[in-house]
Amino acid sequence: MDFLTIDSSTGIEVGVCRSEMGHYRQLAAASSASTREHAEQLTPLIRTVVDQAGIARPDAIVVGTGPGAFTGLRAGLVTARTLARAWNVPLYGLSTLEILGLAAADRGAQEVVAMIDARRKEVYAMRVRPMGADDVAVIVAADVMAPADLADQLRHEPAIIAAMSADLYPELDGVAERAIVMPTPVVMARLAESRRARAEAGEEIDLGAEPQYLRRPDIHGQ
Repeated sequence: MDFLTIDSSTGIEVGVCRSEMGHYRQLAAASSASTREHAEQLTPLIRTVVDQAGIARPDAIVVGTGPGAFTGLRAGLVTARTLARAWNVPLYGLSTLEILGLAAADRGAQEVVAMIDARRKEVYAMRVRPMGADDVAVIVAADVMAPADLADQLRHEPAIIAAMSADLYPELDGVAERAIVMPTPVVMARLAESRRARAEAGEEIDLGAEPQYLRRPDIHGQ
């Protein structure tokens, strides 16, 4: 099964992952660090990875639902929905924070605070733990908070910080070990297949591609 993966919560990360009997292989990946040109760059990047993977279309699309910048996140979700309809393939939405949490769990972390810069001197944060090889359990739901408040939390309840950049707020310096991780095609495909299997087994699993904004958009900054 070939998955097209898209995450636009900050920059742009797209790729194609092939799943074969529990084994996952990245066929192609492309990215852009731009936080302001998602609509212009997404389609060309997706075309590039689909061509590099040598497929006509994927069997499913996995999209990160944020939280993240309003404009970029919306562009990724609209693109994912449009392609899913055009190709007539399933669309699975996953929290970007849970994706980052699973990526950190792959490195041996047993307690992870996944974090995304929310701008305005705030962060989006979620605490998770590994659940099996390809999933995570949410311990503390996603929230927007001041870096100093997150630092206080980590001093009392230690965890590894999972973030897409080493450039964190100074309030978080020295309070926890950091894992620099990305929403890679393999991690996103693994989590999507785990969630789909759990849903098929009767669990109430939300795989909808609705954005997780957590706060009102900043029309000037986003």
